[in-house]
Amino acid sequence: MTALLVLWLAAAAAPTADASALATPPAAAAKPSEPAPTADPGARAEQASSLYLAGDNEGAARAWRALVDEGWESAGLHFDLGNALLRLGHRGRAIASYLRALRLDPGDADAQANLELARAQNVDRLVGEAQPPLHVRVLARTPDGAALALFGVSWSAFWLLLWLRGRSSRSARHWLGPAALLAALLAVGGGALLAGKSAERRTPSAVVIAPATPVREGPSRTLKPAFELHEGTTVQVLEAQGDVARVRLLNGLEGWVASADLEVV
Repeated sequence: MTALLVLWLAAAAAPTADASALATPPAAAAKPSEPAPTADPGARAEQASSLYLAGDNEGAARAWRALVDEGWESAGLHFDLGNALLRLGHRGRAIASYLRALRLDPGDADAQANLELARAQNVDRLVGEAQPPLHVRVLARTPDGAALALFGVSWSAFWLLLWLRGRSSRSARHWLGPAALLAALLAVGGGALLAGKSAERRTPSAVVIAPATPVREGPSRTLKPAFELHEGTTVQVLEAQGDVARVRLLNGLEGWVASADLEVV
């Protein structure tokens, strides 16, 4: 725990969002006729960093949140926002921000360390919580771009190798055939990763942001709560009906909670 705290303090002291790391928001590309923001996003991120270093965590969080709400996205931006939120005591929202940072950069050691630090304060200790299956862990560690690149490159290589095999000498065909087979297997793996990413989007993760939220066996609020979930607990959103959502915990328990008590990752 001491090591994690030291790492968090070191990481929190140096905000990381910058102009070059911010991806162009889809909304800006889809609606070129709309007026551009009054300030450059890189400059706004630097202003937020200055506020954070000056101790104005609320102002920094507000500035970074505005960039996120406009569609700007990077692992560093979500990491910085998470640090500010954690210092403000919004632990659930901070966890959601760290999870977004890790979705974009699964190898971000600072985001992982701060996520573990924030989760260490969780009230809920799930009985029967099982380790995620191997394919779920692989999906979590694979960026979206890497899955897309694996499929695209291997699929193209497969057809190129087949084309070359049909126009090569008999001796060359001995290695072109196995190479094409390997490319096909990699394409299947890349396709499986893309399918898994698509399934993740249909049932996204969410974090409880309310101090406590009652969990009921159905969507009606007149039902007696079966149990409570507390801030920082991560759930999977299975469906939504009006202002409630059906969620599943990591140990398999399911129930209905108020959507306003969740922040979708």
